[in-house]
Parts: sequence; C-alpha cells; structure tokens
Amino acid sequence: MKTFIIVFLWTVIGLTANAKPHCQGFNNYNGKVTIVFTDNQAGDRYTVSDVELIPSWNGKEYPATSAKITVKNGVATVILIFPHITQFSNPKVTLRINGKKTKFNVCQ
Repeated sequence: MKTFIIVFLWTVIGLTANAKPHCQGFNNYNGKVTIVFTDNQAGDRYTVSDVELIPSWNGKEYPATSAKITVKNGVATVILIFPHITQFSNPKVTLRINGKKTKFNVCQ
C-alpha cells in the first residue's frame, strides 16, 4: 500500500510538471490581443501566473491584462488578453503553470 501511494504521488507530480499548452486561437481585434490555449493534463488544480507575450524577435515582452481559466474533466481552457500590438513575427507566450515556467508558440 505504501508503494502504491508513493507511485501515485509521483504520477500526479509528473503530470503537473509536464503541462503542455496547445494554442487554440489567436486574434488581434477590438483593441486587444486574445490568445486561447488548452492543456489536457490539467488535473484538479491549474494556476497561471507571470504571463507575457513576446510578439517578435526583438524580445520585448507585454504582460497579460487578463487571464481566465476554466477546468473541466481534466482539461484547462485559458483565455489570455494582452494590449493591442500591431506587429508580430512568430509570437511566443511565457508563463508559469502551477509554478513551473513554460513557453509556447502562438498559433497564427
């Protein structure tokens, strides 16, 4: 029984540590940038913090003005809002998911 509990805890930690955001949508309408991503390894607890958009190669970062998170059946859907930006070149988002820093490419 003790071994089962240890294996279970490591499995939960492993799933949390390997969060994989997948971009679902991106738009630059209505004076703001909106990015939607999902994570199918969300589990029961999903927090997002330190969200920044890097729109181009120059490395300037724009902090999110809003982040809305919903979790249903272990799948997190996150809607990020940023200020309106006019130029993009292979944009990326950096953020912390459950405290772990990660980066993903924005779909275009």
